[in-house]
Amino acid sequence: MHRRLFTIVLLTSLTAAAISFLALAPHHGIQSSYRMLAHLEHVLAFGLLMVPAALLRPHWLHWLWPMGIAFAGVIELLQPQFGRRADLMHWVSSSFGIVLITFGTWLALSIVDLIRHRDGP
Repeated sequence: MHRRLFTIVLLTSLTAAAISFLALAPHHGIQSSYRMLAHLEHVLAFGLLMVPAALLRPHWLHWLWPMGIAFAGVIELLQPQFGRRADLMHWVSSSFGIVLITFGTWLALSIVDLIRHRDGP
């Protein structure tokens, strides 16, 4: 396995495992009364899930993007089985994070490519 492929798979798998654990583990801490903070957590967590592939293999995002959104949906559907509350808006926030990072990365890579071509080889 190539080092770049191994890096993407490892980082994405570790991030998915961390998201799964944090989303499904019993929550004994202080519950935040700020709903926006919970949504921001979803945006950031699922956006972070896309970062390794977005930076190292951006063309993978065409198939990784729907898988990430499905993963977010499965997490929300499983939460009641683990004593947590499922929330449709959490899934929307997770999906927004995936889309935001996907398009943000494509934009950033396009700008870098444009600057590279403008300055010459």
